[in-house]
Amino acid sequence: MKRAAELLSKWNLVSVVTAISVVTVAALAPVSAWAATGEPNTQLWTELDAVVPLDDQFSVTGIAQYRLGEDLSNPTYTAAGLDVNYKDGPWSFAIGYRHQVTEHHTYDPKVTQIALATATHAWKIDRSTILVRFRVDNTITATSNPWRLRLRAEYRWAPDGWGPVTYLYTNDEVFYQLSNDEFFRNRFQAGASLRLSKRWDLRVYYLRQDDKLSHPGAINALGLLATIDFE
Repeated sequence: MKRAAELLSKWNLVSVVTAISVVTVAALAPVSAWAATGEPNTQLWTELDAVVPLDDQFSVTGIAQYRLGEDLSNPTYTAAGLDVNYKDGPWSFAIGYRHQVTEHHTYDPKVTQIALATATHAWKIDRSTILVRFRVDNTITATSNPWRLRLRAEYRWAPDGWGPVTYLYTNDEVFYQLSNDEFFRNRFQAGASLRLSKRWDLRVYYLRQDDKLSHPGAINALGLLATIDFE
């Protein structure tokens, strides 16, 4: 009876968190319905993360990103950055920096520098994990609209006996521009994480982005995120 009560309590907690996450995303997801403009652009998004542990709780992650578009001058986006991470139980935090270059189709590409902070909480029950991540960005080089907020709700499921597949996942993320007081972007992902070796992981996913401020307004992307962990 005691064990059953503990399980019921855990399931109730997960149910509440799931409900909050689903309601939040469902309330904000209509952004994707009115944000997109024109035909979706097909893109390839790639990223390499190198994780260097400092101790049991702190680590540093080097990040490199490279994106290609179907009918745009390429690359459409490149970025490099560094995150300092801290993990404490179900909580994880990070502060970081990104040097981004966009609009490569012009002779004067747009360079932006981003400072960011994230907080993530994970709830685990059996093979399922629910994560809610809150991120704050500040465009250091911007003369206007430097602040934006991002909220992501993610669900992961870890199968048993699927070879290199460590988990399947889906998430939805909404972007809010603080200076303009508006939601302007919705980003949906679904994919799988693969364990290639002791140090290497590869996340393969489909991404749909709808944006009312940027061009192209809609993106369908194949994503590849490789992670190397220097244990």
